[in-house]
Amino acid sequence: MSTPRVVVVGDLIYDVIARFEGPLAFGTDVFAPVHAQPGGSGANTAAWLSRLGVETAFVARVGDDPLGSLLGEELAQDGVAARLARDRQRETGKVVALVDGDGERTLITYRGAGENLCPDDLPGDLFGPGGHLHLSGYLFSGGTRRQAAFAALERAREHGMTTSVDPSSTTLLEALGPEEFLGWTRGVDLAFPNRNEGALLAGRTDEDRIVETLLRHYGKVVLKLGAEGAAYGSAEGDRARLPASPTRVVDTTGAGDAVCAGFLRAWLGGEGAEEALHGGLKLAARVVGRVGGRMVG
Repeated sequence: MSTPRVVVVGDLIYDVIARFEGPLAFGTDVFAPVHAQPGGSGANTAAWLSRLGVETAFVARVGDDPLGSLLGEELAQDGVAARLARDRQRETGKVVALVDGDGERTLITYRGAGENLCPDDLPGDLFGPGGHLHLSGYLFSGGTRRQAAFAALERAREHGMTTSVDPSSTTLLEALGPEEFLGWTRGVDLAFPNRNEGALLAGRTDEDRIVETLLRHYGKVVLKLGAEGAAYGSAEGDRARLPASPTRVVDTTGAGDAVCAGFLRAWLGGEGAEEALHGGLKLAARVVGRVGGRMVG
C-alpha cells in the first residue's frame, strides 16, 4: 500500500541551541557549545516524513528576509514541498534552546512572521482525497494563525483527508485552557500529546486514564512518554505500549516531532499500531542522540 501525501501546517523557525553542563551563571559568562540550524515543530515533522519517503508539503509564513529563504532551501533539500508565505512586517521566527546535561531543554521563542499565518496562506491544491493533514498545536495560540488552523481542518474534512494534531506545549494549553483546545480539535483522527500535555488535557495523571479520556475527543491517541516510550489507544478499543529505543540522550529537541513522523509514516502506510509506535520511537532515538531536531545536509 502506498503512503498518502501529508500536508503539515506549522512554524518554520531558526534554532540556536546551547548545550551546557551545570547551573547557569546569571549576570556573567557561561561557556558552552552553540549550534544553529533549521527548526520548528511542524517543520521538523515534515522534514522527517520526507526523509522517510513520504510525499510531504509544508505550509508556514516566514519573513521576507534571507533567513526565511535559507530555511525554505533547507526544507527543499529534505525533499519537502515548502509552500511559504512571505511577511514584510515581521522577521522569520527564531528559538533559543538551552539544553542541560540530561538533554532536557528550555525554549525561548520568537515566532515572528509565523504569528501572521492566515487562511489565505493555505494553498488550495494541497487539499484532496486520500491525503493527510498534520497540525502543530502552536497554531491555536490565537489571531489569524488560529483561523488558519480552523480553515485547514475544515478543508481537510471536506476532502475526506485524515487529520492529526500535536498539542506541542503545556504553556500554550494552560494559556488557552484545556477545554478550549479540546473543543477546537474535537474529531481529529489522531492526537500526539506528551505526558504533561495529556495530563493537562485529560485532567488525569494515570497514563491509561489519560488515553481513555482523550479518546472521547479523538479517534486515536499516541501518548509520548519520553524515556519510557509511548502508549497508544483507539476508539475501537485497540491498545499498545512500547518502551523507548535504547540510546544515549544528547538533546531532546525534536524528539516528539520525530515520534509523529515515524508513527504517521507507518500508520498511513497501513501498518498496525505497534509497528507504527516502533517506527516513531526508533526515529526519536535517532534524534535525541545528536544536537537539534532534524538532520541537516
